[in-house]
Amino acid sequence: MKKIINKDSNKNFKKNFKTVATVAACVTFLSGCGNSLTNYTGVEPQQRNQVEMVRVPFSIQFEAGQVALTKSEVDRLNYFLRTSNVKYGDEFSMDFPLDANGELSDIDAKRLAHMSDLLKESGLYMSSMVTPYGMEPKANSGRLIISKYVVTLPECGWSQPSYPNYENAPLNNIGCSIQANLGLMVANPKDLITGAKGGPVNAERTALAVERYQSRVVTVSEASATEVTGGSQ
Repeated sequence: MKKIINKDSNKNFKKNFKTVATVAACVTFLSGCGNSLTNYTGVEPQQRNQVEMVRVPFSIQFEAGQVALTKSEVDRLNYFLRTSNVKYGDEFSMDFPLDANGELSDIDAKRLAHMSDLLKESGLYMSSMVTPYGMEPKANSGRLIISKYVVTLPECGWSQPSYPNYENAPLNNIGCSIQANLGLMVANPKDLITGAKGGPVNAERTALAVERYQSRVVTVSEASATEVTGGSQ
């Protein structure tokens, strides 16, 4: 017996199939765009060096009524400095008991000057300002504080897939190796935060440089001339 196919049902099937296919295609397209926007928004955080300050305290004891340290305290201080990996950029300050007005007593002000002179003998500079740190020291005692700036390098690598990237957004690892190399080369990590202050402007030196450039006058020393000519006589 021959089956009779309902033409209306066939038309409805084709129509429904097209609708489902269109919806699936739209969902796939939107899903792909959604993933792209999730991975890349155009404002991805770039890899940077992280700088933080670490403070290393050292307690110092003074004899009552005395300004200078005893020999045993000086020996302890020298041992602390030798084992603290002191390097360029480290900052030194003292913490002393303060009165109700935040001022030093007369004897503690003299002790601060004494500590500054001791460090100066080792080529170290100490701030004239007191740095409160933790619990206030007891009477006839103080606290030497070394403030160190430490840099933590970024972890470079392709943490994000480079595809898909329909927004053409910059990858967050671009420039990471440059940042890491800068963190390894800088002598004082604090410079990555504030930078070093430049010296005063020397207008005379600038004017002389411009004058030499405009006049095209080049002075060659005798040693340089000999090197250029290969030392021929």
